[in-house]
Amino acid sequence: MSAGGQVAEVLPGSPAGLVARFQGERTASGPPTVGQANMIRCVLTDPPEHMNYRFVLNVPPGRTLGDVVTAAELLVSRHESLRTTFRDDLQHVAGEGELVIEVHESRGSADLADEVAARLQAVRFDPAGELPVRMAVTVNDGVPEHVVLIVTHTTVDAVGLGLMRAELGRLLLGEVPAPVTAPQPLDVAWAERNPASLKRAQAALTYWRTNLERIPRSTFTASVDDGDNDWLLPRLRVRSTRAARALGRIGTRTGVSRSAAVLAAYTLIAGLRAGQRTAVALAISANRFRPELREYVGPLAQDALVPIDLDEPTFDGVLRRARAATLAAYQNSRFDSDALVQIMEEVQRSRGVFFARDIVFNDMSVPGPGRRTGRIEEDGQDVRSHWLPDATMPTRTSVWVRTLEGEVDFTLWADPRCLPREDAEALGEGIARLLIEAAERDVPISEVSALTGVVPLERGPGWVTVDACWVHLAEVERLVRDAVGERPFRVTFEDGRLVCHLAGPVTPQEIHTACVGKLSGRMAAMTPHHYVVCDGAPASPDGWAALPVLDEGTGR
Repeated sequence: MSAGGQVAEVLPGSPAGLVARFQGERTASGPPTVGQANMIRCVLTDPPEHMNYRFVLNVPPGRTLGDVVTAAELLVSRHESLRTTFRDDLQHVAGEGELVIEVHESRGSADLADEVAARLQAVRFDPAGELPVRMAVTVNDGVPEHVVLIVTHTTVDAVGLGLMRAELGRLLLGEVPAPVTAPQPLDVAWAERNPASLKRAQAALTYWRTNLERIPRSTFTASVDDGDNDWLLPRLRVRSTRAARALGRIGTRTGVSRSAAVLAAYTLIAGLRAGQRTAVALAISANRFRPELREYVGPLAQDALVPIDLDEPTFDGVLRRARAATLAAYQNSRFDSDALVQIMEEVQRSRGVFFARDIVFNDMSVPGPGRRTGRIEEDGQDVRSHWLPDATMPTRTSVWVRTLEGEVDFTLWADPRCLPREDAEALGEGIARLLIEAAERDVPISEVSALTGVVPLERGPGWVTVDACWVHLAEVERLVRDAVGERPFRVTFEDGRLVCHLAGPVTPQEIHTACVGKLSGRMAAMTPHHYVVCDGAPASPDGWAALPVLDEGTGR
């Protein structure tokens, strides 16, 4: 394949570019993989900055624009995920086609490539009508300096992105790549439909339903709701070489992996702060357990539901719980995402709670020596942290791990409505400090607050625990008020249940449906467990029990 000299328009207002022509082994259509199906929904709804990956590579000295185009042609030709669109519930692999590569004259600007990458990343991909890849190259007097690649999450997960980045780097050097031996996404999709895979996927859904029916629906429960929240969150970057050494010693003593140990520290401190006996994390699982999928260039990541019981006297006990919980969660992290959404809606109605993404854990580190990048600072500090510019992330808190060997390096995102900056700093640094201390001894849970500076949240009057969840009675009343409009009602807490008396005519099913419809994003609310529909309204709040009852029930 040779470099195209053709010029074409890319996006409105963007410059012309070179044309890379790709030629794959097949043109084909078929069902999407479960990973692709999960990501299509997110690509269409979540902010593009979350769903579009970007990276910038230096062009090796002596390479030409023609070499860049040839590298792009080979990359897209080799990986069907880069030439796949999605229409009519199917994935469609293009056997051949063209990709326009933007060309920008840098005039010596060191920041131009990053600026181009940010602009291309900020535009949402159209999964049905657009190839899931964008490329650009910056040149100085016609000599290529940097290559920019943007791919959407329907194409790769974080591990797949690392594989793609490494391969493009080799192609830019002019290396001849070995044939692709990993399966293509269409092959994975058909394999997911064999009887054994379908059985595992069904077992995963059972695992999710069983846990969703019992776990707290929120960890950082607070009297706020999302409304029009733009999820622009502060970000704290935390780094510690000593914590990385500590992880090795913790693993030797307990058998817990580095990743699970960080997750255990994160959930423990968050749970202690929130007064929860069980903290629930959503860990983004790469799902690359089988050898044939380790070099797979496609999206395998899905949420793994990790409930960790914190009712232990020492941190080693929590570590053991975390190890068992993560193993079970990762084994049940490949599923039909549409079916899971249905299960979550059914559980939401039956429990009367909205499940919140309060603790999200994304370990993007690559284990093994020599895998870390960048300069590791040894300045005598146990833990270093600094605030990054705010960015969007639709979670209460989230930890994104860069490295765990040589240096622990992660970013904590924190919703300031639930975790003000001072508390977020204590949580982020506290994760590293707890790990450092745990390398020396089995830390009692009673000492964690003093060690980290994270103290339990004080909950005032009106807070009760119901069905493993913290609930604020005023928020329940506000939920019901928004659901019933002008209809008189009263909510009480009786024998561990929320009871709603209200004026008819209406059925318990109708009022429960209205309450469930208003649940989304309300962290401290829960629907009543029982509805008593009365004939009229009393003259005083205490008079509901004396009214004739027209109907009553759970509404479930």
